[in-house]
Amino acid sequence: MKKIIKYGILSLGFVSISSCMDTMDTHPTTVFNDEAVWNSKATVEGFVYAAYSSVINNGYAGSGQSVGWEARTPNSVRCSQVGEGIDGVATELGVSSANDFGCNRFGLLRKANKIIHNVEASTALSEAEKKELSAHGYLMRGMIFFDQARKMGRFVPVTQVFSIDKPDEVKIQMTKTVAESYDIIINDLTKAADYLPTTNMPGLPTRYAAGVLLSRAALQAYAYTKDSKYLDIAIRYATDVINNSGSTLATNLTPSNSLWNETDLYNREILWAYYREKENTNVQSFEELMRTYPNISTDNVKNSLSPVALKQANGQTFEGWAIYFPTQDLADQFLVTDEATGQALPWYETSQYTNNVDILDPTTITTAGQVDQYSQLNGDLRRIPTPQDFNQTKNGYPVFQRYHKLKAGVGRDLSDLMYKGRDKRFYTTMVYDKCTWMNENVGLNLGGNISMGVRDKEDGGWYNTTTGYYWRKSNIEKPEPRAYYNSKVALHFNITRLGEAYLNLAEAQLLKKNIPAAVAALNETRTKHGGLAPSTASTEEQAWADYIRERNCEMANETGDIYYSYLRWGKYGGYANHGRAAGEVVADLDRPAYKIEISRDRSKLIVSQVTLLNSAQRVFTTRRYLLPISQDFLNTREAYGIMDAQNEGW
Repeated sequence: MKKIIKYGILSLGFVSISSCMDTMDTHPTTVFNDEAVWNSKATVEGFVYAAYSSVINNGYAGSGQSVGWEARTPNSVRCSQVGEGIDGVATELGVSSANDFGCNRFGLLRKANKIIHNVEASTALSEAEKKELSAHGYLMRGMIFFDQARKMGRFVPVTQVFSIDKPDEVKIQMTKTVAESYDIIINDLTKAADYLPTTNMPGLPTRYAAGVLLSRAALQAYAYTKDSKYLDIAIRYATDVINNSGSTLATNLTPSNSLWNETDLYNREILWAYYREKENTNVQSFEELMRTYPNISTDNVKNSLSPVALKQANGQTFEGWAIYFPTQDLADQFLVTDEATGQALPWYETSQYTNNVDILDPTTITTAGQVDQYSQLNGDLRRIPTPQDFNQTKNGYPVFQRYHKLKAGVGRDLSDLMYKGRDKRFYTTMVYDKCTWMNENVGLNLGGNISMGVRDKEDGGWYNTTTGYYWRKSNIEKPEPRAYYNSKVALHFNITRLGEAYLNLAEAQLLKKNIPAAVAALNETRTKHGGLAPSTASTEEQAWADYIRERNCEMANETGDIYYSYLRWGKYGGYANHGRAAGEVVADLDRPAYKIEISRDRSKLIVSQVTLLNSAQRVFTTRRYLLPISQDFLNTREAYGIMDAQNEGW
């Protein structure tokens, strides 16, 4: 039987309880007997395994680590009309120095530092064992510091195991600069990537898993420091993973068999994942599940006069509390194979689409219900566009981006023409009109059985879509018996995999201006995962456009990657940020996200701003390249004589 580390069930019996310090939480609430732990490899590994879960849940996997940060990018929105509201970071209305983005990680750091110091001081372990086991501590510490740095830039560089009877020793200044922070991070992650084992049980990292994390951190370090040594590190370690890990890219991805749901948990592409046991995990444990499944009853569908009923085979199929939804912006990233030429093109540029669809002027849309409207069984109006579509739009951007109408006599509808022949990752990432999801044939057009207006709010947001799509990636395809808060599920979230190694290599090569090498790397995932014709980009501008599209398709709703990628691209400037100078406002984080509305007969569609609850008012100011450090944290440290500066602008 395959041995797998599944987090959430780990425990060690030899624990005792200790008290907490006032100035810093510099020790865990459980303390292991040193003599019992540090004198054998097996017991050290037990401590290591138990410590990983907490580190992973603070920035890498776990509830909201993917879907929450994705909603701060053009790929997704958070929007609820029944209490949860919209995301305050995307609009910057909910960001201030009162927020805490994780500046106090001292308890976690003590665990990592105990591993490093006690292993290296052990007289019972061999030198080879010391290198391997301490590498786990360096990986944990590097991961903790990296998550703090990519959010706030600076952190308290605790690298010692402090004693509770010596509080003066913990008076350590925060790193002075982002450059100082990344020097520490890269040093720790390099030790992990050099000395972790080359193979391990699923659920535990190898040197190749660490190599992907190191290449990721090196790109972020370069973006914020412009030190070219970090590009060399990214290339070196991404290449090592690609050439030496033995990992291969997954092929033949399908919605029911993918790297991101419960069907292919141990695919060779996955270098490190966070696995959860069914016995102690349920749907409500993770935002990626509970907050992406809709809540649609049979009465809702009947009242909506939907032509397709829900089977509701095990009770109500969809009984979640969805507030996160992918956008038309993300749907647009996934190219379509042109049926005449085999080229990979945007859906609205393929020959099969342009030959069968009239492209109308979206500025001619001026009234609610102009495209389509009807009355539900209870008399409520359902319209395209809705009155809300004209309200609270963001100035400087089109209210309606697209307005299309099927030509007369065409034997295919708009949904078929839009969604057939897409990049294969589209089908594993998004739930779209006329697809099958959880054994239900779903409709997302006007009046459809899980559509925007299927409940009593015309614009959605009562745990049903506000964009015309739902998330498929990073949720469970077949929760038993259904998508319900206390349904038990076994699941995993990918932390590192080979696909990212190719993309990190491509980005570093782009920054080195090695366009052929960059295009070759991005084509690995584009062709094998996407099933598309390869990119033929030959200029820097073309290569950046194809690379940004590729990373959005490959890494959407996974580890929060896309949010931090947009920060990097803004720091690079130029072709990475719509021609803007390095460090200027990130264009794609400063604009509204878009949704799609499809008519009942699927002969018309519009693409318009998501305006509900002022969602369109997304803002990115340059101060958000570094989020604020909690002022309460700074004030507490100041009371103990530790003076640290707040990040600029906060």
